[in-house]
Amino acid sequence: MLLIVGLSMTVGDVPVVVLKQVDATLATAGFKKEVSSVIKPGKEYSVTYEGPSADKSGIEELLKPLTEQHHVNVSVEVEESVRFP
Repeated sequence: MLLIVGLSMTVGDVPVVVLKQVDATLATAGFKKEVSSVIKPGKEYSVTYEGPSADKSGIEELLKPLTEQHHVNVSVEVEESVRFP
């Protein structure tokens, strides 16, 4: 499945350490980063991960400590992935 995580800040910039911590946290849950996109430099990012089937609220709960610590807004989308040979 694909997991799309959006990170944004209303004031200030998204700390680079948060991007790395999200990658590490999701890696422990079996997700591998596929694509990272900068929407607005410093302010808004979108990262796509490939991994096992997961519940959106479970992923949000997993990322909650990071978002609260750094005051980062997070949005999570879950999509079934289809791979073609």
